[in-house]
Amino acid sequence: MMNQNPFQNNQGNQPNAFNTSTGWTVAQSSAEVQMAFIQKTYVLFLAGILSAIVMGGITLNTPLYNVSVGILSSTWLAVILMFGGVWIAGAVSRTEGLNYIALFSFTGLIGFLFAPLLSMYEGAFPGIVAQAAFLSVLVFGALTAYVFVSKKDFSFMGGFLFVGVIALVIGGLANAFFFKSSGAGYWMAWISLFLFSGFVLYDTSQIIHRYDAKGYCAAALDLFLDFFNIFMAILRILAGSRSD
Repeated sequence: MMNQNPFQNNQGNQPNAFNTSTGWTVAQSSAEVQMAFIQKTYVLFLAGILSAIVMGGITLNTPLYNVSVGILSSTWLAVILMFGGVWIAGAVSRTEGLNYIALFSFTGLIGFLFAPLLSMYEGAFPGIVAQAAFLSVLVFGALTAYVFVSKKDFSFMGGFLFVGVIALVIGGLANAFFFKSSGAGYWMAWISLFLFSGFVLYDTSQIIHRYDAKGYCAAALDLFLDFFNIFMAILRILAGSRSD
């Protein structure tokens, strides 16, 4: 009877990243395991974007449009749904089965909620949504490529980015409920663009260096939030520039 350690793969004594009881990260596993994890993460990320687009298209062409507009008119309800959705998706991101449902439910929710808003932007500034999407892909792609090529670990940015996003959320809510300043909204869009560009660096390096084998849905969710916030920031910047 062979006394083989079940926590080892077939290439010697290297830990098997697909058994999370080892406490090892994917980065400490074989190149094949690392590549499989990265591919799965980015496939889920792209599928999440597709889910948002499809749900947005359905919303614009069905009575769901009126429901979405009603929710958006109540800012608190929209905020609760978005933050609640991302919290649930993150909470079950390592629970097999539920993680996929939560991820695509959240990305679909984003498509449902923001479809009317994007339609309004497109109506006021024809072509602006496609332009913002193109620029978002360029920014996101360039930052992602930089991390993969350089192999740098940007985990040191975590604390700064966390404080930054909290300040941005508080400032955004204050502007939405009290100040309602378009000028402040424009400059906050620039801050949001730089902040979530930093998150792309941070989250991509986490995928390369830090995630365990069950973290693919959590990683895909992080990337989706980064891309979505970059897209919305660029959209607001373009709109602000055109309205001057």
